[in-house]
Amino acid sequence: MSPRRPGPGGGSASSGGGRRGRATAKPGTPTLAPKPKRTNKKSAKAAKEAALPRGPKQRVTGTDVFPDVRYLGSFAEAPGLDHGPAEVAIIGRSNVGKSSLLNALVGSSKLARVSKTPGRTQRIHAFDVSDGSGRSLRLCDLPGYGHAKAPGAVRDGFGPMIEGYLTGRPKLRAVLLLWDARRDPDEETLGFLLWLREAGLRVRLVVTKMDKIARNRAHGRLVALQRGMELDRIPLGTSTSSGDGVRALRDWLLDEVAEAGA
Repeated sequence: MSPRRPGPGGGSASSGGGRRGRATAKPGTPTLAPKPKRTNKKSAKAAKEAALPRGPKQRVTGTDVFPDVRYLGSFAEAPGLDHGPAEVAIIGRSNVGKSSLLNALVGSSKLARVSKTPGRTQRIHAFDVSDGSGRSLRLCDLPGYGHAKAPGAVRDGFGPMIEGYLTGRPKLRAVLLLWDARRDPDEETLGFLLWLREAGLRVRLVVTKMDKIARNRAHGRLVALQRGMELDRIPLGTSTSSGDGVRALRDWLLDEVAEAGA
């Protein structure tokens, strides 16, 4: 076997010794400064944006269900829209499926943004809808309560925002309290329901995600929730996946709420 040839630095050529492989900067080459660490500004930005007033602005669309749909804007406090149709507040725990139900109710897949992250609704969003026969509603999508994935400064403002809206709207005709069919009543929701009653508000419990409950257990589940929440009527079960209950809810709003507020 022939001996290995020595490398430039005295080592063997195959060993990679010496100066071979070592990166050296050429004379006159500028030295790059290290990149500054990125700071997380999402919380501060979200809190700042939540404090800014928005609206009124209008985006007019239409669906097969409601030929006239107007998005009025988003608000950090009770909307400054005193003139208009009867109002319906829609509220529920985070991840209850509020945006999906609102879209199904209006007949649009894009009216309310459906997010994979619970608690993304951090302002009051207002929509005016009309069925073309003189019956109109203002749907107000309120921030979800509970384990909302929102910055602390924004989340702390949910309570005053919701309370200020619910107690200061003379046109408010009904509150739709949404509830996940798989959840049992908790103290937070029972306390909130009691507060709504004491405030003299008309509340309708709407149970979402009924498709997650076996059909032979669906009615019994609604009865159990009626008893657990001490309701005077059985809740309305809905599913945006199957469409069950959506039309019944829409008819109730148009027949008993919209006309009453006309």
